[in-house]
Amino acid sequence: MYPRPALLPTLLLAYATFPTTQAFQLTGPPTTEKLDLSKPITVSWDATEGSLSEPNARILDLWFYAIFSGDSHDRAGWTIAANLSLASRNSYEWDPSGIATLIEKNEQTLSPDAVHTFEARLRDQQGDRLATVESDGYALEGFDFISDSGSGGGARAGVYGATVVAAGIAAALL
Repeated sequence: MYPRPALLPTLLLAYATFPTTQAFQLTGPPTTEKLDLSKPITVSWDATEGSLSEPNARILDLWFYAIFSGDSHDRAGWTIAANLSLASRNSYEWDPSGIATLIEKNEQTLSPDAVHTFEARLRDQQGDRLATVESDGYALEGFDFISDSGSGGGARAGVYGATVVAAGIAAALL
């Protein structure tokens, strides 16, 4: 009598428990629509179609990257969800109010242009990072801090500068 191999049932259980990601792509929201940061936003993905093939991916972390207005066009990123199971879901509803409050508090301005992105970080069951997928760019709306401030310190500085120029013109006419 030969001992029964225990490895085969274990492997079959592992494949049944953890479906593989044959491909991945971010699918929503549509990049043709502006992201309204004053409302919840649903980020969706397809773990079966797309150009990226990562068969060991099991977990997803979502990030949002924003570009600030002004000459520097600095980029900031925030984790919006972590440890999302690819086996049990294909979307996440994000409430951007925390990020909006932080931007307002720091008196920063964001570009209105379609330059803001979502990023999906695919990880294996142990949490090791496997791949990163970035969305196409989104335009923003919903708050006064979303404006094209040009050069300098943002929209507030632009209003101040216009007031100083207008005062200078009025003084010159007197």
